[in-house]
Amino acid sequence: MAIADDHILFRKGLRALLGGFQEVEVLFEAGDGQELLERLDHEPVRPDVVLMDLQMPTLDGLQTTRLLRAQYPRIRVIIISMHDEPELIESLKTEGAHGYLLKNASPEEMRTAIRAAAGHALTSTK
Repeated sequence: MAIADDHILFRKGLRALLGGFQEVEVLFEAGDGQELLERLDHEPVRPDVVLMDLQMPTLDGLQTTRLLRAQYPRIRVIIISMHDEPELIESLKTEGAHGYLLKNASPEEMRTAIRAAAGHALTSTK
């Protein structure tokens, strides 16, 4: 798994939380979509799932999801945001996101979303 969020404290907090989940290994963190894509181009092991903020500088979550869908179709994206508009969530799923979490989600909701996305990644034929 990889994490992309422009807020360092939030990103580090996510990493600490995810480190408590036995089935999750965080391979790396990125501060925005551009950094995430650069890391993916150079990392020997790619994550199955990316947990990514919607609003980031340089490349936001929506733009990055589109690029990931084209360049790395096996990677599953979970968008995390404070916005809960149903139209936005549906739009993100249409663009290729495999999950959506609010920033006030519980740790168990996050674990469930990651498992669902990872399971989809493991059973996908793309």
